[in-house]
Amino acid sequence: MLAISGQHVAILAAVIYFALRLFAVPAAVRAGATIGLLWPYILIAGAPPSAIRAGVVATFVLAAPLFGRQVSALHFMTTMLALVLAYNPQLIYSTGFQLSVAAVFGILLLTKPLKSLVERTLLRPFAKPSAQLSNLIAVSLAAQIATSPIVAATFDQVSVVGVFTNLVAVPISGPILILGLLGSLAGNVYPLLAYPLNACNGCLVTILIKTAQLSSSLPFASATTPGVTPLLVGLFYAGCVPPIIAARAFSTEHGTLWAALLLLWTTIWLVLVASGSL
Repeated sequence: MLAISGQHVAILAAVIYFALRLFAVPAAVRAGATIGLLWPYILIAGAPPSAIRAGVVATFVLAAPLFGRQVSALHFMTTMLALVLAYNPQLIYSTGFQLSVAAVFGILLLTKPLKSLVERTLLRPFAKPSAQLSNLIAVSLAAQIATSPIVAATFDQVSVVGVFTNLVAVPISGPILILGLLGSLAGNVYPLLAYPLNACNGCLVTILIKTAQLSSSLPFASATTPGVTPLLVGLFYAGCVPPIIAARAFSTEHGTLWAALLLLWTTIWLVLVASGSL
């Protein structure tokens, strides 16, 4: 919650944009004002790689309608990579930048087939599975898969329960950020105005902390992955390419199959790495 991430930038941009829309501000002015307020926030926060990445993408998304261009998430991501790395090539060695980019590409490429898999397996017993729940699980799982080798190589362990912990953490992280911003603004106007906002926020933060403590205390919370080399990281991503291409090239009816194969490959890779077989 304290690290300025891409999620924070996206939430702040959405809050500014929709707040201006409530006052019937023209679309062009809304987009310009949002971009104009977003980048000072990123710079004041120290311009971390994940925030720069999100800021560039948010700028493209907000500016595209003004120029009559369609929004293509993958196109924006590749353009963002070219611009950011051209400005600072050393970012490629930043773990934060690697995790941020891997997570976003994982979400863009894997969410749809994983959502189909989740609905047909995990949520199948339910008569009408919630679209929001299946999407939340799929997005969390996609980010987890895409970042697993980087996490394994950097921290020597990979979370096993993170996908399920995110079912609680992700929905309340947005309100925590928004209440924190409103509390800061209200407190600068009159301190008493910030108390009820901070009290509500404190309750949400307590839930988040307890969830993290409970999940991390489980005996199977993480898998130890010592000695992961760049070659093994490359092997993992090379193994992910065939099912990703197949899921996008062939009929969407077989998306569940390719997602299952991707999960199987991720599990095999983690088991072999954790056991020292690779």
